[in-house]
Amino acid sequence: MKAIIYKTYGGPEILQETDLPIPEVTPGTVLVRLFATSVNPIDWKIASGHYRPFMRARFPQIPGFDIAGEVVSVGMSVTGFVPGARVHARLTESVSSAQYALVEANELVLIPESMDFATAAALPLAGMTALQALRKGGISSGQRVLILGASGGVGHFAVQIAKAAGATVIGVCSNRNIAFVESLGADQVIDYGAPDPYLNFPLCDIIFDCVGPYSSTWLKHLKDGGRYVSVLPSPALIFASLNPFSRKKVIPVMLKSTAADLTILNDLATSGKLKATVQHFPLDQLRNAWELSISGRAVGKIVVDIG
Repeated sequence: MKAIIYKTYGGPEILQETDLPIPEVTPGTVLVRLFATSVNPIDWKIASGHYRPFMRARFPQIPGFDIAGEVVSVGMSVTGFVPGARVHARLTESVSSAQYALVEANELVLIPESMDFATAAALPLAGMTALQALRKGGISSGQRVLILGASGGVGHFAVQIAKAAGATVIGVCSNRNIAFVESLGADQVIDYGAPDPYLNFPLCDIIFDCVGPYSSTWLKHLKDGGRYVSVLPSPALIFASLNPFSRKKVIPVMLKSTAADLTILNDLATSGKLKATVQHFPLDQLRNAWELSISGRAVGKIVVDIG
């Protein structure tokens, strides 16, 4: 099978195409023919060595965690999946930039009939991150929610999930992406590059920071009892979250991939409440896809089509 790997830490230049044996099924696993994956910042952060103290690459490493494809074969004791079934997942192991992947059966969810592979690949990691972060923030109808990085992969899902929950959503992005964030349903969009963008800004119930790094200055925009939620860990964020006296909570969120949450996202998508905006790259241009992600200028999700 064709795969993209890297053999040392570094930037996009370390990616190289190679041929690898197709994995063989084992008890409890499913062999999936991949048609799409997606790029997430964690992919190139692992490759850079940024997460080396607690998430080391295993060379040669195949990058990528999101998959969308068709079942080829199933191992002994696997139930609920048959050859030809369309499936997707956010994997616990980085293996998705290849034509085939061997997956634990309990990680997989069936793709709804009306969903294409690009959407199925875009949803898992970024969608579950947005869903779980807003849940940790206590999202509910009538709340005022500020989303920093509203035009990005996680952020553009968060805007839609918060709206589906009945919240008033304020998105923050660059001037060039204002119309896009408005099209997602945001009630208000703030250009972070404008002079004094938060002057006379009403207090919020939740701030969901998809950009980072953490700064205590955001707390002045929260109501008492409000919550600042971030999926970008840092020592400052962890320290702030341990303050037992603050009436404004700081909450770090680490993604926990679950079939139940991916099913919630599928239901939102099939009901028309959640749409993935994607930018496409072929597998042999994964280096270019990483460069776009690193630039911070990607709009929506970067999806990699696997031929």
